[in-house]
Amino acid sequence: MSFSVLSLILSAGVLVEPFPLAQSEPGHHQVCLRAAMAADGHFAVAWVDSLQLPDRYELDIFIRFFDKSGSALTEPYKLNKLADTNWVYWPCLDMDAAGNAFLIWEERTDTREDFSDIRFQCFTPDGVPIETAQTLQDSLILQAWRPIGLGLAPGGRFAVTWSETKEEHPGVYNIYVRRYDVDGTPLDTVFLPNEEITKFDFVYFFPNAALNDAGDLVITWLHFKETMKIFPLFQVFDPEDTSILGWEPMGHRVDDGDYGHNVTRSFPFWLDDCRFVVFWWDAPPEGLLGRVFSDRGTTRNPIREVLHHEPFAMSLGDPKATFSIDVSSDERFVYTYARNLYHGDDYMHPWVHHVGILGEIADDMPERKTSIFEYSHPWDEDTVTYLNTQPPAVSVNNDQIVWVYSRLNIDTIYEAWVTITDWDMGEGIVEEPLVNVSPVKLFSTLNRLSYEVPGEAVLTLYNSAGRRVAEDVIHGKGEWQAVNIPSGVYFARVENTQGSARAKVVIVR
Repeated sequence: MSFSVLSLILSAGVLVEPFPLAQSEPGHHQVCLRAAMAADGHFAVAWVDSLQLPDRYELDIFIRFFDKSGSALTEPYKLNKLADTNWVYWPCLDMDAAGNAFLIWEERTDTREDFSDIRFQCFTPDGVPIETAQTLQDSLILQAWRPIGLGLAPGGRFAVTWSETKEEHPGVYNIYVRRYDVDGTPLDTVFLPNEEITKFDFVYFFPNAALNDAGDLVITWLHFKETMKIFPLFQVFDPEDTSILGWEPMGHRVDDGDYGHNVTRSFPFWLDDCRFVVFWWDAPPEGLLGRVFSDRGTTRNPIREVLHHEPFAMSLGDPKATFSIDVSSDERFVYTYARNLYHGDDYMHPWVHHVGILGEIADDMPERKTSIFEYSHPWDEDTVTYLNTQPPAVSVNNDQIVWVYSRLNIDTIYEAWVTITDWDMGEGIVEEPLVNVSPVKLFSTLNRLSYEVPGEAVLTLYNSAGRRVAEDVIHGKGEWQAVNIPSGVYFARVENTQGSARAKVVIVR
């Protein structure tokens, strides 16, 4: 395929046109993408290689290093798994000020009743592994789709946070945190950023972390109530793990309590040793929100809506957050996600572009500087019209941006691509005339779907194997709740004679 069309769309912003991340093997998906870039422009990309066998998935984590021009510094490196590992998930990747790469991930084992370990591997700037992979935490009861969080300080110390249930309180999830030295040696004991809960009135999940060189640590997480409202929470700790904001048993609210309260996982970033910014997505009619906290979190600046609700967006209501965001040291940010589009009037077969926006922190508020622009493959004869559920990844320094996305090949195998741009992306682009908006709207939040349809439509819910598990007739505007459906990841489709829409929905019991 020629990428000349894409180059014209993005103009001078493109430094390196899209290229394959690694040679993909037949039947292998390249998914769960993560990217990290150093100040000198070299970068690393980690991904999960997923091979579906008749009785199971064969999953491995790979990492590969590139210089600032996109030339490979290493071949793909496969992380060593424990002997009894049957599942790997949720890699987290970041680089310190020296350009060393820190990678953590989850491994689930066979021999200990599906307990999970959190594993760690560090690499030099040129991609050489430092010692062997090691286990940071073992025998944890994690659900496979619950992400872990990594907070890396510029000097190389890091913190890991996760959501875990205990055998004595099954199904009740709390947030746990621990700090580590550059070599993975624990610096403290495991602690909770909130008061421990022991019954299922609500759960804490989807944590994230940000650590500065002074040792101050921001932990963010979600609070899920039985009322099906989801609230974003946070706490800030000094180097001695003492709460800077004063102890709040349930944590402090990131927002002011006046938003939709069906939010995604939030993303904190330190701007300096006193200020940090948090980004999160709220359910319609809200969108991407950001807030700067000053004075180590004790001063709240106004919330800014960075991107209003996006009707084309793929599953932005998923609480795991199906988008990627990064912030440069000069306080500019990049936000990217997958956009669901249609070719002509064919609403039955969506295809996916990966898009982004640029912004900056101005007067202690996030400010969007561009409209939406596309950076992935344009429509062509090998475009697969299928629901793409893989979020893209992005990482930045003060000079350039690396974008990584998985694209469905014509044989419906996910293949990862990389492109490099500078920050001069213009004002974005206007949608091409062939792109039309379906009048059928479908938005996903935890345990339910919000819809808006002209007249009557059929809502069908499928499990991850593609089997229909529920069907209902809906009218107008409203919400559909999953009743008597077990926990898991599902896909919903709403269709009538005027159009269709799809969304991924996560159900938690």
